Amino acid sequence: MPKTVPAYLFKLFFGLSHLSLIGMAYAAPNVAQIVNTSAAGIVNVQAIQWVKIKVPEQYKGITQDPVYQVFSRMFSDADATVGSTTAAPVIKKKVQGSGFIIAPNGVIVTNYHTVIDANEIYVQLSDKRRLKATLLRSEPKRDLAILKVANGSLPALPLAEQVSEGEWVLAIGANKNAISSGVVISNPTNNKSQGLVTDVDINASNTGGPLLNTKGEVLAMNSNLLKAPMGLTRHVLVSKLVNSQDLSANLPQSWQQLGFLATNVDEKLQTELSLADATGAWVKSITPNSIAGRAGLQKNDVIVGIESQRVIDVSDLSALRDFLSQDDEVTLTVLRDGDRKPIKFVIPKSTNTFDQANFFIWQKLGLKVRAMSPAQKANANTNSGVQITAIQEPAVAAGLSVGDLVLNINQQDIKSVEQLNLAAKKLTTGDTVFIYVVRNNMRQFVGINVAE
Repeated sequence: MPKTVPAYLFKLFFGLSHLSLIGMAYAAPNVAQIVNTSAAGIVNVQAIQWVKIKVPEQYKGITQDPVYQVFSRMFSDADATVGSTTAAPVIKKKVQGSGFIIAPNGVIVTNYHTVIDANEIYVQLSDKRRLKATLLRSEPKRDLAILKVANGSLPALPLAEQVSEGEWVLAIGANKNAISSGVVISNPTNNKSQGLVTDVDINASNTGGPLLNTKGEVLAMNSNLLKAPMGLTRHVLVSKLVNSQDLSANLPQSWQQLGFLATNVDEKLQTELSLADATGAWVKSITPNSIAGRAGLQKNDVIVGIESQRVIDVSDLSALRDFLSQDDEVTLTVLRDGDRKPIKFVIPKSTNTFDQANFFIWQKLGLKVRAMSPAQKANANTNSGVQITAIQEPAVAAGLSVGDLVLNINQQDIKSVEQLNLAAKKLTTGDTVFIYVVRNNMRQFVGINVAE
């Protein structure tokens, strides 16, 4: 007796066949025209991570050797030397991907996996200009990162206002030869949780680039990490997720927890401090008895190097986070009264782990929390929760802030710091946990990818 075909399989087969017929009804697009029209808005993203080299004890003095210094200058970036012969060598790991401009003021969309752990991010435009970019926001679960460059009046790609099932689409990367085409399988209007699903083959060459319709309008961002059932591809709906009003503020800088505030050196500061150029990070203030204060960092110092890597502006200070994870000792090079001085930051073990009650919370979620006062609970209208007092990755990438109230994790109410620490202890690297937070009396779920 023949077996009956399950209803859901019949519906799926009928739906895909129907979509194929619809796709055939669309006129053949002029691919070359779409590519040429869109090329100016597609960029190459270059992410650079600084890695401190562990020098064996017997070679500790090699950086002071004149021969070493000559060859170091010959075979390293010109910007890599900071004038210090005692700083630990730093190598640069480079990752490249595609991205695209969505706003003329320099807002750029790319893959999160391209810029993860980057200390420097650059975008290369179609006219070969190379601009430094800042990470504004990231959503690891969606493999989405939003960048900003200072240069204005850039050729932004238009965003599509609607999408239809069966519509012909084109995926493009920074390499014009990296082109894939297909049709829309699932309309996000009907399946918002899945985003836009297509049968387009996304590869390493066009991931991070735009998914375009026949008008050259952006429907979504490509990602080779977001898969859908039956070999289909899921895309991030850019027009639905990106709000220009949300992109003005940078994420908190973890280096501020070391006890100092810094800003970029402008032309005015350059003149006042008699600097050779307007580069470096100017120290605005020092917190008394902080790590920075105990290290000897002073107000009006200009930080020009971290280990052997040059600091161009304040965004380069994000490398401190990575160096502190590599070692408990970091050497900064500063300009003070016209002289270069090494400032050695020695990081106590307790700074990395905080107190025992917060050990796993800090290690896996990047949070330090404390109990809420009765007044705070009353104001938030809750009987449970803790307050965030410090953050690092991955909490920074998730968009959490100091002062946020954490009410529950994975639908489990949190009534104490110890309870949250125990919950964090059970988490596994790579897991995505959902935390229910209160900020300015607004409640929202935030997803965090558990750190290694």
